[in-house]
Amino acid sequence: MKTLEYNPEKWEELIPAPVNTLQLFITNQCNNRCKACFYAHNLGSDEMKFEDYKRILLKYIGSVSKVVLLGGEPTLHKDLCKMIKFNSVLGLKTTVYTNGINIKALENIDLASTTIRLGVYGAEKSEKPLARVPDTSLAVTIVYMLRKDNVNELIKTAQMAEKRFNCQEFYISSIRDIAATQNYWNDTEETLSLDEYFDVVQGFVKSYKGGIRKIHIARRGVIETRKKYPLITRHCRFGNIFPDNKKIICPLDISKKAYSPELCFRTRKCNKHSECILQKIVLSRVE
Repeated sequence: MKTLEYNPEKWEELIPAPVNTLQLFITNQCNNRCKACFYAHNLGSDEMKFEDYKRILLKYIGSVSKVVLLGGEPTLHKDLCKMIKFNSVLGLKTTVYTNGINIKALENIDLASTTIRLGVYGAEKSEKPLARVPDTSLAVTIVYMLRKDNVNELIKTAQMAEKRFNCQEFYISSIRDIAATQNYWNDTEETLSLDEYFDVVQGFVKSYKGGIRKIHIARRGVIETRKKYPLITRHCRFGNIFPDNKKIICPLDISKKAYSPELCFRTRKCNKHSECILQKIVLSRVE
């Protein structure tokens, strides 16, 4: 483990309050094809029917507080508006995880209890650049997935996020090509090693001078801080269901096709410390 250093006069570290989260892959359709996509082997035309969607949520309503809608590309689902509204009726928070190309489809939807996350691989040069996302007044969180060929666009993407989208929250994570390696801890020629990932993140935290209010950092199983976290924040809190009703626990299981007969929350042990490798660090700007 490596310890992330930050200026306490500039950043305050917040302890995340993770909640049990149901991630629904509502469609296998996609309007983009990205290399090392963790969902590439499932892309096609299948999608989750709205009646099945309602049945799933009613089954797990007592176990989860949040729903993430993804795919494929969730904005391509014809019933996305109905799904978000149904979540709201049940008192569930919603996150839509999108590549942003079709973000205009979200502009006429009531998003009062919804967060939009835009996953990008770069500012201008990748197959999923932020520059390709149309201008919008919607509040978005940019999720930057680091790999070897896009490290030099990290700062540029943060600057573009501020200028074009008035982005207040920026999430840094990294590609782990489990489809190729079948092991989270192994690298490919395209992925940053976990040590390299730490170095890039540490460099960004030290050098970033923009106005984004919150920086979210995926720990990736190697980054810690000097702040002590309660044990409850460390347990796996995810359950994932696909259009064909197959289930996995950890989102990273999809590349291994490690399906589960049923979902369970906060019981998965990812490493010897029983900690979820999808934990994050949140730095909030000191006002």
